[in-house]
Amino acid sequence: MSVHHAQHPVAPAITRPPILSLTWAREGPAVVVQVGGPVDMATVDPLVRLVDRLLSGHAPPVLVLDLSGVSFFCAAGVNALLTARGRAGSAGCSLVLRRPSRITVAVLDIVGLTDEFTTE
Repeated sequence: MSVHHAQHPVAPAITRPPILSLTWAREGPAVVVQVGGPVDMATVDPLVRLVDRLLSGHAPPVLVLDLSGVSFFCAAGVNALLTARGRAGSAGCSLVLRRPSRITVAVLDIVGLTDEFTTE
C-alpha cells in the first residue's frame, strides 16, 4: 500500500470588498449624489444617512442619485431607494435616478419597480 500526499491548494489572496463611495455637489437648485461601488446590506446605511443629512433643514427641490458607478445592487439597495424616495417626498423634494447602472436597472426590473422612479 502506498500513501500519496496531496498538495494543499494555494489559498487565494484575501481582498477587501469594494467600498461604497459617496460624493455630492450642487447643480443649480438640485443636489447630485454620485454613488459608486456595491449597494448592498453592508453599504446602504451610509447612503441613507447622507440622504437624510441632505434633506434635513432646507431640502433641495430635487435630489439626484447618480447610480452610473454602482457595481452591485440587491434587495437592500431597492429598500434604500424606496426609503430615500419616501423621505425626499416627505421633505417636499423630488428624487431622480441618473444613469442607473445595468445591474441597478436589472434588479429594479425584476422587482417591478422600473417605472416607479423618475430617471434621467
